Amino acid sequence: MGDLRLNGGTLTLATGSVLNEAISSSTEIDADKLQHVYKAGTNFDLPIGSAPAAREEIVFVASQTGTIRGFSALLNDTGTSTDVDFDLKVNGSTVLTGVVNITNSDSDGSVQAGSISSAALSADDIVSISLAVTSSTGAQGPFAWVDIEESAP
Repeated sequence: MGDLRLNGGTLTLATGSVLNEAISSSTEIDADKLQHVYKAGTNFDLPIGSAPAAREEIVFVASQTGTIRGFSALLNDTGTSTDVDFDLKVNGSTVLTGVVNITNSDSDGSVQAGSISSAALSADDIVSISLAVTSSTGAQGPFAWVDIEESAP
């Protein structure tokens, strides 16, 4: 194998022909040519042993266009009489087909996924996660997160 040198013109490679293994770890690639994935989460400012309380927190502000790839929530302990709802919002409006509901019948620490109805983000969109509590007897440790992809840093 040797170097390929072109004097003008364009070299076009077939899609998928350059794989991760073919790129040296010392290769300088501009950050704006990469896909960046962020995991933005919140424990709603509660210690792991605290009962869920109604709250909404800003977890991300988009710096450019992007895509919401997923939303998940859990309770570390689902308690004995629990009914809580997690919601994902962009600019104050839900982007889920329905809230993520967790009750005492769910397993402790089990991750519940939300279904995204509107995944597109624009620059300066504000992403927040809310927690609504109907009852939380014995429940502890709420946590929720969103996976977001942006095409540049």
